[in-house]
Amino acid sequence: MAIKPLDKSWGADNKKMNYIGKDFATLKQNLIDYTKTYFPNTYSDFNEASPGMVFVEQAAAIGDILSFYQDTQLKESMLSHATERKNVVALAQSMGYKPKVTSPAVTTLTVYQLVPSIDSGSSNRPDETFFLRIKEGMEVVSSTNSSVIFRTVDNVDFASSGSREIDVFSRDTNTGQPTQYLITKKVKAISATEKDIQLDFAGYEEYPSKTINDTNIIQITSCTSDGGNTKWYEVPYLAQESVFIESANIEADSEMSDSVGTTPYILEVQKVPYRFSTKVNSDNTLDLQFGSGDTSMADEIILPNTKNIGLGLANSINRLNDSIDPSNFLKTNTFGIAPTNKTLTVKYLTGGGIGSNVNSGDLTSITKINFEEDLQSFTTNAQRAAYQTYKSSVAVENLEPAVGGRGVESIEEIRQNAIAMFGSQNRAVTKQDYVVRALSMPERYGSVAKVYVSPDGEIDNNSPASILANPKNIAEFVGIVESLKDKSKQDIQKELVKYLTQKKTAIAEVNNPFAINMYVLGYDGDKKLTNLNQSVKQNLKTYLGEYRMITDAVNLINGYIINIGLDFEVICYQNYNKNEVLANCLTQLQDYFNIDNWTFNKPINISEIELILANVEGVMSVPSVKLYNLCGGDGNYSPNRYNIDEATKGKIVYPSLDPSIFEVKYPNKDIKGRAL
Repeated sequence: MAIKPLDKSWGADNKKMNYIGKDFATLKQNLIDYTKTYFPNTYSDFNEASPGMVFVEQAAAIGDILSFYQDTQLKESMLSHATERKNVVALAQSMGYKPKVTSPAVTTLTVYQLVPSIDSGSSNRPDETFFLRIKEGMEVVSSTNSSVIFRTVDNVDFASSGSREIDVFSRDTNTGQPTQYLITKKVKAISATEKDIQLDFAGYEEYPSKTINDTNIIQITSCTSDGGNTKWYEVPYLAQESVFIESANIEADSEMSDSVGTTPYILEVQKVPYRFSTKVNSDNTLDLQFGSGDTSMADEIILPNTKNIGLGLANSINRLNDSIDPSNFLKTNTFGIAPTNKTLTVKYLTGGGIGSNVNSGDLTSITKINFEEDLQSFTTNAQRAAYQTYKSSVAVENLEPAVGGRGVESIEEIRQNAIAMFGSQNRAVTKQDYVVRALSMPERYGSVAKVYVSPDGEIDNNSPASILANPKNIAEFVGIVESLKDKSKQDIQKELVKYLTQKKTAIAEVNNPFAINMYVLGYDGDKKLTNLNQSVKQNLKTYLGEYRMITDAVNLINGYIINIGLDFEVICYQNYNKNEVLANCLTQLQDYFNIDNWTFNKPINISEIELILANVEGVMSVPSVKLYNLCGGDGNYSPNRYNIDEATKGKIVYPSLDPSIFEVKYPNKDIKGRAL
């Protein structure tokens, strides 16, 4: 049966339609105009009470509703215009940002313990066998609100010298010898309480998901199965196979053994098949999403193995001519193992909120504490009893208020944070990206205090001064000079220029255009600048490796420390105490030269120093400010010499061309002044 072509002479193609109006009133009027134009003899009663207007208004209402939903769906599909929380949360997570349902307050707890003394006279010192090691997770409750609990985020090791203070607590009344010492350490703490939940999984299921119904979850701390023998790792997305694994720094070799106290953990990257990702729901609960790997079926049955395919053996797989179902690739362990017939124990932290911000001195009561103990060092009952006594001497307080606690993020905050997250892409691309990423490495893997980044060869590799800084090149240079001592001045200059040109060309050839030089410095236990040890550099290398582009190489180089001192004179008004004015001047300059305020290649403005001194109450004028270099000697200063006078131009002390930083190492003695 032949189908006749459609006769378009009477169809809509010959009729004018208005596609502009989308609201009820405009749609209604368009329908009325359409009827008047094309059906004048069919219907002409457009009174509001007429039966025909019922159908006109119904059609306009349907058009208005459809138009509204169409516009709303389009708007809610774009993060910049979405208004419903569930849509904003879903769009933000699709861009890589995980909204925060709560934020904990953060503070620094000062932890104290008493230890007995040993020996006498000048050898009197704390007995190190009684130094305690408190495990992470010590809980301290607020004295004003018992529902607010703070939890330490790191171990407290009193045996570690980093940021440790030792004071005499009590003395013998007869000899005056110390009998007990007070040991002080600091540790970060957050307002959080640990909870746990059991998640049961039945038979195999692709991408199983479970919900934790708490609405104030800060983070997942651990997820285990098989009685704790199998650990599941949280990843940002299931396709990420590698995670950071930390291990205790117990290396005995020469490169690592000297850094156990300052770098307690070594960072490693490990591929993990047991992993999960988390997703925040619109009601602020948390979903745990797992992969689709099936442990009951060998991967070779699904995905051929290059080592056994085509062997032709009875128990091998021969699929050279077989087609492979593309969906099989999703059933391998690529996205992680799916828990099958298992019970997972999930531990997580809850808390935070506005109410978790507490004042200083509010956290003094310990409600939970666990120790890492080695009782084999105590051979007598008296020693064991004393150890238990000193365990009970542990006390805490917060000398600074706890701040940062807040509730769930607003819709606008989620929107703006997601846009920022999408722009960064969690990758190190620019120089500033590398600086921020290096400084973001957690302190438990080593302290990276100052960072400067430049392309390989941009600063020091091609300059004659840097060529001669190499001891081997210096020896060669001296040998050339010795061999030419009988030559004329012009011949000597010609040979030396030739030597430097050859060296410069050779160095330029080995420069990597895709490499960057990262100059780094750290802090010692007294917050003085020092070179990073091998453990910290290894951790930093591992840490950056997960964020840098594959074509980039990073050379870790020690930065240069220039230790300086300062002498000044001020003239005081007659009615002011000169000693008090001088003390105030010293305090102002110590704050100015606080190492937190200084970074690589920052110059010193002498005029700014003069202005600071002039603004001290009681100072009439500042006749003299003198800076000088401190190098080596008994003060354990940096060996780098620097000519301050040559580097001073117009009251600005410029740093070296090599990445360097000015440091007043001992402010109490390196800053000297006189009040006249």
